[in-house]
Amino acid sequence: MDKFMDNKWFIRIVALFLALLLYISVSIESNDKAKDTKQKNENDVVQNMPVDIIYDQQNYVVSGAPETVDVTIDGPKGLVRSTRNLKNFTVYIDLSDAEIGKQRVKIKYKDLSDKLTAKISPAYATVTVQEKVTKEFRVDAEFNSNLLASGFEAETPSVDPKTVKITGAKDVIDQITYVKATIDSKREISTTITRDAKVQVLDKSLNKLDVDVDPETVEVTVPVKNPSKTVPITVNPIGDEKDGIVINSITTVPKHVKIYGRSDVLKSIDALSVDVDISKYDKDTELDVPIKVPKGINKLEPEIVKVRLNISEKTEEKTFSNIKVSSTGLADDYTMEFLSPLDGAVDLTINGTTKLLKNISASSFDILMDLSGLSPGVHEVNLEVDGPKDITWELSKKKAKIRLTEKDSGDI
Repeated sequence: MDKFMDNKWFIRIVALFLALLLYISVSIESNDKAKDTKQKNENDVVQNMPVDIIYDQQNYVVSGAPETVDVTIDGPKGLVRSTRNLKNFTVYIDLSDAEIGKQRVKIKYKDLSDKLTAKISPAYATVTVQEKVTKEFRVDAEFNSNLLASGFEAETPSVDPKTVKITGAKDVIDQITYVKATIDSKREISTTITRDAKVQVLDKSLNKLDVDVDPETVEVTVPVKNPSKTVPITVNPIGDEKDGIVINSITTVPKHVKIYGRSDVLKSIDALSVDVDISKYDKDTELDVPIKVPKGINKLEPEIVKVRLNISEKTEEKTFSNIKVSSTGLADDYTMEFLSPLDGAVDLTINGTTKLLKNISASSFDILMDLSGLSPGVHEVNLEVDGPKDITWELSKKKAKIRLTEKDSGDI
């Protein structure tokens, strides 16, 4: 055995065997480590990663750069997950040395662990670097008149401050067409309102422009009023008068009403009427009548008026012709002769209610003249009428001209 072990080939064979054994052991260990490492690595996407832009913000404006990008990161599983959750690295575009104009720039990242690799999507962006410009613009207030309560109207709104400073790229500033401050309300508006409103900067197509506004909000005041007008009240009679009566007058208290509403509505109204059914009344009456509110009018003062009806019985006029005149007080020894009227008859015109005159005829009246104490000769004698009460009359002649003569002694 000692000779065998002293043999140099034996030693060489043993050394070779040990070398092979060591090589196999190291190879297996390396493969296991590589396999283990491969199994622990993964990739994931950090979505909506904000992009920082590095540039001279005092003098320039940058447009066209994406606000966010997606970043695919690759590396150890635990590190990938913590980076995705914490987003503890920075994505940026460096324009610190960029010139004015449009250019294509690479989107970069920093502060990412050395054990991770990253791929940004998109990798490049086309940006425009422009000179920053500041101009002053007047702010126009905007107000939706549909928010006004019925009958109310708004006067010209006022803005405080009246102007704002707008800063942005020169070509964007040149596109500004409208600078507005719009106020809104959740309720109907019936009084003057003052609200803070955000300033909106728009181009001619009403597209919002990307600019800075100072101040961003202004105070808008909208004066709201309720115009009024005073108009007369008229009465609209409905129906027909009752038989035998006449309505002499219909008046209202008050005679005018104050109406409130929009100016265009007020302009079209010259009077308001109330309806009264005259077929219901046969004597003097006073009643309360509501006034109908016209469309576009939101208030009346007063809302109810007193209507007074002055009513009387209907009257008629009749004329009776050739009623003989009678005399009283004629002495027995005198004779009387009519000189005027020659036939001793006059016409009688009477006036009275229809009811009273219904059964009146010429026989209801006596036309009398009193001859008591008159001496022979020609005389004018007053004519008197004896007839029903509550009737007025008028004679065609108020006096009669007569001649009195003595009778012959043979006639007595």
